[in-house]
Amino acid sequence: MEKADSCKVAGKSDKPPIYKPTMEAYDQWAPVYDTDGNFLQALDSIMVRQMLPLLTRLLPPRARIVDLGCGTGRTTLELLRLPDVRIVGLDNSRGMQTIATARCSQTLETVAKEAAAAALSFDTWDMLDEAHDVPEVAKNADAVVSTLVVEHIPLDVFFGACSRILKGGGLLLLTNMHPDMGAESQAGFTDPVSGEKVRPVSYAHTVEETADEANKWGFEVVWGSEERNVREDDLEKLGGRAKKWVGKKVWFGMIMKKT
Repeated sequence: MEKADSCKVAGKSDKPPIYKPTMEAYDQWAPVYDTDGNFLQALDSIMVRQMLPLLTRLLPPRARIVDLGCGTGRTTLELLRLPDVRIVGLDNSRGMQTIATARCSQTLETVAKEAAAAALSFDTWDMLDEAHDVPEVAKNADAVVSTLVVEHIPLDVFFGACSRILKGGGLLLLTNMHPDMGAESQAGFTDPVSGEKVRPVSYAHTVEETADEANKWGFEVVWGSEERNVREDDLEKLGGRAKKWVGKKVWFGMIMKKT
């Protein structure tokens, strides 16, 4: 259920947007999610690469990391580059997870089959579905990494889910669309077949609200909260759709510890 875009609605359409439940929207988005010029994904990947060394220094050997809302596996691929970790990808969209599995299997072709099986697994889980608990494979994790996801989840639901996943002392790496961007835009795309603009449920959580809710669930910030705007020298890496956001805050991230 990895989050969204930057212009925010990918493609162009004169039709009014259609609002859909998040899982349904992302299932529909999955076939074009990685190719629709999403600049916020690109910026997030840059920032996550800077944050991961900070996270891994705090992890034990053979750490189990849950990629919560793994989407098409963009961040999962980054985690596969870490030494001596076990990774669990969770998402509520089967369409996105199917793509994640295919993408990651290509990377794992260079790893022995036994090691690959131990290093990575995927499961389907919807944080909003109170009838189903966290999958066993994801419980008592050493860390949760959740990138561009919480835009779609009420904060109490999100941190409640992270609390159930993590063991005591576990770490949470969180990134999200900045509320300054959320005030003007939200996740969405234009379906290339139907031409309809599709938007999932979105919330413009502020940095302060996010940190405050985390504290209620027993999390303390150990790094961040970093806020990032788009700079002129980013445009070559992020693409033309980032140009309208130069000088504006579009991203924030933090690392927390479950106390």
